[in-house]
Amino acid sequence: MTKYFRRKVLKFLTYALIVFGAYIIQTTPGLFDFFGISPILVLPACICIAVYEGEFAGGLFGFFFGLFCDSNSETVFGFNSLLFLVFCVFAGLATIYIFRRSTMNIMLLCLGALFLRSVLEFAFNFILFGYENLEPFFYTEIAPQIVFSAIFSLPFCLLFRWLHRKFEPETTKE
Repeated sequence: MTKYFRRKVLKFLTYALIVFGAYIIQTTPGLFDFFGISPILVLPACICIAVYEGEFAGGLFGFFFGLFCDSNSETVFGFNSLLFLVFCVFAGLATIYIFRRSTMNIMLLCLGALFLRSVLEFAFNFILFGYENLEPFFYTEIAPQIVFSAIFSLPFCLLFRWLHRKFEPETTKE
């Protein structure tokens, strides 16, 4: 096993442990609740991995940790894994071909993904079944969850940028 391969394995194991820790924090009742609203932590973490490691690694992380989120979600099984896969692949490709890899762009990508995921979940769980008077629920539950979750994209961005630079070999550093 070469030094480069060991470094890659250690880097992705570290990433997986961080995202798994974020999943544990996200699903623990009462932990990081703010007025009864708990954040979505796994999606910003996976998007940050996609930005720094590329669309393939980000897509794999998004898909597999989306399955974890599906096991604890009230949506159809596969909803989160499919959305996380699409969002992470888009984030990885967007930072390669469209955007610079800056903190503001990563935070905006996370905010957009969180917004689309929450709106799609809201549409498929409530609007599709014809519930009425949903505006107060959206503005008091869903919108604050989006904002509260987006706040965590900054620490994830900084953490994964630091880890990416730490594990990157000296010859390929940017």
